Amino acid sequence: PLLIVAPTGLLANWQAEHDRHLEGDGLGNCLAAYGAGLRQLLRQSADGVPGLDQARLREADWVLTTYETLRDYDRDFGAIRFAVLLADEAQKVKTPGARVTDAMKGMNADFRIAMTGTPVENRLADLWCIVDGVHSGWLGDLKGFSRRYEAEADQERLRGLKALLEGSFGGAPALLLRRMKEDELPDLPTAEAHVEEVAMPARQSEAYDAVIAGVRGQDRKGAILEALQRLRSVALHPDPQMPGSDDDFIAASARLRVCFQALDRIAEGCERALVFLDSIELQSRLASLIQRRYRLAVPPAIINGEVAGHRRQQRVDRFQAAPEGFDAMILSPRAGGVGLTLTRANHVIHLARWWNPAVEDQCTGRALRIGQSRTVHVHVPIGTLGDGRRSFDQNLHDLLERKRRLMRDALLPGGFDENDQRHLFEATTSGGT
Repeated sequence: PLLIVAPTGLLANWQAEHDRHLEGDGLGNCLAAYGAGLRQLLRQSADGVPGLDQARLREADWVLTTYETLRDYDRDFGAIRFAVLLADEAQKVKTPGARVTDAMKGMNADFRIAMTGTPVENRLADLWCIVDGVHSGWLGDLKGFSRRYEAEADQERLRGLKALLEGSFGGAPALLLRRMKEDELPDLPTAEAHVEEVAMPARQSEAYDAVIAGVRGQDRKGAILEALQRLRSVALHPDPQMPGSDDDFIAASARLRVCFQALDRIAEGCERALVFLDSIELQSRLASLIQRRYRLAVPPAIINGEVAGHRRQQRVDRFQAAPEGFDAMILSPRAGGVGLTLTRANHVIHLARWWNPAVEDQCTGRALRIGQSRTVHVHVPIGTLGDGRRSFDQNLHDLLERKRRLMRDALLPGGFDENDQRHLFEATTSGGT
C-alpha cells in the first residue's frame, strides 16, 4: 500500500483532491487511519499494548494517517512494507530525535517523498532532518552538518549546499526538487503586490509611542521579543476591546482602514478575499464587522487552530461552491496557511504579518494555486508614523523582504532568530532603519 502522512486538518482535503482529479477507483481502496476510522482499527495486542489491525493496513491500497498516529502506533505501521511513504507538510518532522521524526524514519518503504513549502523554518537543522528522513546519511551526521553550515552563516557555503541538493549525483535524479510557481506553472496567473501605507491615527500613534517609551533600553533575556509582541499588537489596533461603532473601531487602526478600503473595492467588484490574522480575539470581531458592513447573510468563515479538520474542509467547500458575489474568509497564518485550496478568492490581505516570509508566502498560495484563473492581488497594510521615523510595520516589511530574497538564493532560514529580533527592535525604537 501507499502511506500518506499529513496534518489532521489536511487529510479530508487529500481525500477530496483524490476524488476530484482521479478517474474511476483512483488509487483504490482508501483506509482512513484517523478520527472515526482509527477507532475502528484499534486492537489489543498479545502483550496487552494497544495496537492497530495490521491485516487491514496490508489490505488497503492507500492509507491516510496523521503524524501523531504514526508516532503512537509506529510498531504496527513499521510492520507493513509500503510501496511509497509520502510526508505532506514534512516540516512536522523537523526536530531531530523527536518520536514523530524517528517514527517516520523507521518506516519500511520502497520510495519516500517529503513535501513542504517551508523546508527551513528556524534553522538549517530543519532541512537536515527532512532530508535525512528521505535519504538517511546523505548530508552526514547532524553535528557535522551544523558545524559546517550553521556555525557561520556563509552565503557561498549555503549556495553550495543548495547546489548539492538540487544537482544530479552519479546519474541519479536530484534529491531536492524545488518548484517555484513562476518557474513551473507559467500559465498560472500572476500575483500583484499592493503595499499600502497609511499614517496611524492619533489614538494609535499615542499608544504606539507609549509602548516605545516603555520598552526602550530593555536588555533582560526575552525582553526584546516581549517588546516586539507589544509593538506588533498596538500596530494592529490600539485597543481590541474598544467600545463604540464599527466605523470608530476601524478608524482607530491604520491597518484596518487600509484593509476595509480594499474590502470595499473587492465587494464592489463582487470578488472574494482571504484575510490572514492570528489574533483569535480580533478574528471574531473582524467577522462581525465584515458581516454588518457588507450585509452578509452569515459572518465570514474562520479557520484557525481551534477548528477541527473536517469542519475546516466543510468551510473550504462552502467558500469554493458558494454562488457568485462578494465573500471573505478569515484565517490564522499557521492553521490556514497550508494545504487548502481557496481559488474562488483572488485577493489576499495580510492584516497581521507573520515573522517568517515562507509562512506568509504559503498563505498567499492558498489563492494562487492550480485552478486560479484571475490575477491574485496581495494587499499588505502598513501603518506609518508620519513624522519621518520608520514604524514597526515598515521595518518588519523590510526584514521580511530581505529574508525572502536570501531564502530563494541560498536556502537561508526564514525563521525569526535573536539577531533578527534585535535588529528589528533597535531599528524600531530608534526610529531608524
